[in-house]
Amino acid sequence: MLDLDGTLTKGGEERVAPELRSMLEQFKRDGWLLILATGRDKKYLESRDDLRNLFDGWVCEAGISIYIPSTNDYRILVDERWLQFISEVKRKVKCVVFKENTVNLLSKECIGEINEIASRIGVHYKVLNNKGSLLLLPTNTDKYTGLNELLRLMDFHGYLVVIGDSEIDIEILKNADFKAAPSNADQAVKEIVDYLSSGEDGEGVIEILRNLRHKFKFIGK
Repeated sequence: MLDLDGTLTKGGEERVAPELRSMLEQFKRDGWLLILATGRDKKYLESRDDLRNLFDGWVCEAGISIYIPSTNDYRILVDERWLQFISEVKRKVKCVVFKENTVNLLSKECIGEINEIASRIGVHYKVLNNKGSLLLLPTNTDKYTGLNELLRLMDFHGYLVVIGDSEIDIEILKNADFKAAPSNADQAVKEIVDYLSSGEDGEGVIEILRNLRHKFKFIGK
């Protein structure tokens, strides 16, 4: 499982480097299942040519939704109250950036407004800091819960390798069989990984993949 921003790329609109994509494609040919787990939503990910036909499954919006490209199976893992809550937040709160099923906060100044809406609807939420990007999530949702549901649907029971860089990746990293991070990772991530690369972002992931190939050679599904 790989994170996108700050891991495969520096973030923003930077694309996955051709060398890194080629390495991932080789891992896929060797039998690895490739999962992308990110705070980005499905609509955005579908717009990225560099991600097309690369991953077997997506965990979107940090666990709010999952998608299997081969079957076009898209599932939203939150209930109607959450969707009602987010719809109202989008209508009434100004300092947010819209995603499909959640929002990013531009600042914490709007927490009071969000608290009022959450209390009225009966929703419990948390705010996760994804390297300065504040993502609003249900309290019982994260990348790990999304990944578990995705792997259940894909009937996967193999060895789990996770590569991530930030607070939002910690729960999923803790539950991996092998966890790694690029050198630009948050300190909290660096303290729990099995392997920390010398390179940043995509260059770091290339180093990690080379280490995996050398150390494990091939781990079947």
